[in-house]
Amino acid sequence: MKNKKIAFAVVISVVVVALSGVACGKKEAPKAENSSRRDGAAVSGGGDEDLLLVGGDPDAELGSTKGPDAKQKPAETLVGDVSNSPVSDSVDEVRTMTISEAVVIDAGDRDAFYNDAEYKNVVPTDAASFPGDIDETKLSEIPAKYDSRNVDGKSFVTGVRDQGYSYLCWAFASAGAMETDILKHYPEYRSSELDLSEKHIAYYNVHKAVGSYGGNIDEDYRELVNSENEDGAWVVDNDTGYIAMGGVTNYCISLLTSWKGPVFDKGTDSFKSIYGSKYIFNDNTDKPSEAYASEFHVQDVDQVRGSYDNNALIKQMVMEHAGATIGVNSDEGFWNKNHGNLYSHFGGELPPTANHEVLIIGWDDDYSASNFSAKPEGDGAWLCKNSWGDKTGSDGFFYLSYYDETAAVSNAAAYSVKAKNDERYYDNNYQVGGFITNEISALEDTKNTVTAYTDSSNPYGVLYTSIGDEELDAIGLMSLDAYRQYEVSIFLNPVEGDGELSLKDLGKPVLTQKISSVSGGFHTYDLDEKIDLKAGDNFFILIKPHTPGKLAFETAGDVTYEKNYDEWNNLTGNIHNSNAASGKSYYISDDGKALNCQKDKDFFIKAYTKNR
Repeated sequence: MKNKKIAFAVVISVVVVALSGVACGKKEAPKAENSSRRDGAAVSGGGDEDLLLVGGDPDAELGSTKGPDAKQKPAETLVGDVSNSPVSDSVDEVRTMTISEAVVIDAGDRDAFYNDAEYKNVVPTDAASFPGDIDETKLSEIPAKYDSRNVDGKSFVTGVRDQGYSYLCWAFASAGAMETDILKHYPEYRSSELDLSEKHIAYYNVHKAVGSYGGNIDEDYRELVNSENEDGAWVVDNDTGYIAMGGVTNYCISLLTSWKGPVFDKGTDSFKSIYGSKYIFNDNTDKPSEAYASEFHVQDVDQVRGSYDNNALIKQMVMEHAGATIGVNSDEGFWNKNHGNLYSHFGGELPPTANHEVLIIGWDDDYSASNFSAKPEGDGAWLCKNSWGDKTGSDGFFYLSYYDETAAVSNAAAYSVKAKNDERYYDNNYQVGGFITNEISALEDTKNTVTAYTDSSNPYGVLYTSIGDEELDAIGLMSLDAYRQYEVSIFLNPVEGDGELSLKDLGKPVLTQKISSVSGGFHTYDLDEKIDLKAGDNFFILIKPHTPGKLAFETAGDVTYEKNYDEWNNLTGNIHNSNAASGKSYYISDDGKALNCQKDKDFFIKAYTKNR
C-alpha cells in the first residue's frame, strides 16, 4: 500500500512545487496549504474536538508522515494444477495457489476450534490478545470508547510521523504498532522518546542482508536494479529507490520476524529528507545499520480480517498491544473534515485492495455515521493514527468507520515485541524462508503474490543443524488462516536417506505437543519442555495440521521484473527477486510413508534457541 493519489492536477502541482523548490527543502516543515502532498491536501487545522489528546502522559506530544498510490484492483487468487498425486487416504490432494500480496486471513471455523475435545486444554499461543474470544464473559469488559493515548492516565502512543513523499506508509504503520506494544509492556520506555526506524525496515525490504543465524536465508533477497542500463537512472545509482516501494504487512512480517530490525531512528537509520522530488533520493544515500542489529525481537504478528464481524477481536488486540495496523483506501473522495474521518464504499462492487496503511489506537461505538462524507449503515468508528504529519485530521489522528469497505477486505495486525530483558527474548533464530511475498511492482499490490498450497492437513517440516550448545525453547509458524490447531513433534538426529525422511525411521520424538492460535499471521509457540542441543545435532520439526488450512511457502527462483518509475518519471528500478531453496524443508510423500526434501521451496518454520 502506498497512498499515491492520482489526480492529474494534483500531480502537476506536486511537480511544479518540487521543481521550484517551494516548501520542499530539506527538513522543512510543510506549510499550512501544502500542495506538495500527494493528494493535494490542505493541512490547516480542524476536525473533531474529541480527536485531540485528552489527559494522559504529558510526554505524549504529537510529532509528525505521508506518500503515494496507484489505482488498485480487487485482490485475486489463482488456483493452479494439482501439485501432488496422493496414493494414500492419509494424504490430501493440494493445488498451488497464487494470491495477491494483500492476503486476507481466512476466518476459520471458530466453533470447531473450541469444541474439539482433543484440544480442550490447549491454550492458544495468542490467548492474551483475545481473552474475550476464549472466555466470552470477558467481552463485557470491552468499553464502548477507548483511546490508547489515555489508559488510566498513561499514553501508549508515540508521536504522529510524516512519511513525506515516500511510499512507506506500511513501514510507518508497522513501526507505530511496534512502538505501541513496547510502551504497553515495558514501562521503562517513554512515548515522547521511543522512535523506531522506518528507513531500516524499508531499506532491507529490497537489499540483500547477510548475517542470518546459520546463513539459511542470506541468499533470499530482492533488490532494485537497472536491468536494461537505462540512461539517467540517478535514483538507482543513488540506491534510494527503496523509498518509492509500496508494501503490505507481509513485508513487515518477513523482515521483522527474521529479526531484521527494529532499530532506533537515529544516525544513518533516520531519513535526512522526506520532501522534495530530488531531496528524498539524494539526501538518503547513507546505508542504515546492519540488517540483524535489532534492538528488539518481533515474535508474533496477530492478523484478523478487518470486517465488522471481527470488531470484538480487533478491540481486544488494541487493548493488549495498544495498536493494530489496518489497510484503507485513501482516495480523496472518501475523506471528510480535513482528513478527520474516512469511509470508503463501492456501491456493492468488490472493493479494490487498500492503498494506504494506518494504525488503529482506539474506537468510539457512538461516533455518528453522519460525520462521514457518505453515511455508513451504522454508528461507530476506529480512532486511527495516520502518517501524514500532525496538520491533517486532528493533530494527525482520524476516525475510520466500522463499516469501511476497504478495511473489511484488509487485515488488522498487532505486533508482539520482546525487549532484551524478556524471558522470550531468544538468542538465535533458525529459519529457511526469507520472504512471504514475491515482489514485482512497487505500486500495484495485485501484481505481487504469495504462493501457498490449498487447504489440507498434510504434514511438513524443517531439518536444522545446531550451530552450538543450545536450548531449543520455541518454534514459529506462519498461517494464512484463523483458528488453527497443530501437533508438533521434535526429533533429534533423524536418519535421512536419498532426500527423504522415512516416518518409520524418524525414531521416537523427544517432544510431541499440541499447539493452537486464534488469529492468523505469524506466531511463536513455547515448547512444554526445553530441549538440549549439542553443536552438530540435527533436529527435525514436524508439523501435523489438525485443522486443514493453507500452507504458504517461498518459491526458489531468480527473476527480474518490469521497470518501476516514481511520479516524476524517474526510474526507481526493476525488482530482482532471488530466493534459494535451503534443502531443509520437507513435505509428505504421496504414499504418506516419508517426508521428501523440497528442492524448489522453503516453509516458514522457525526455531528459537538460547545459548547454554
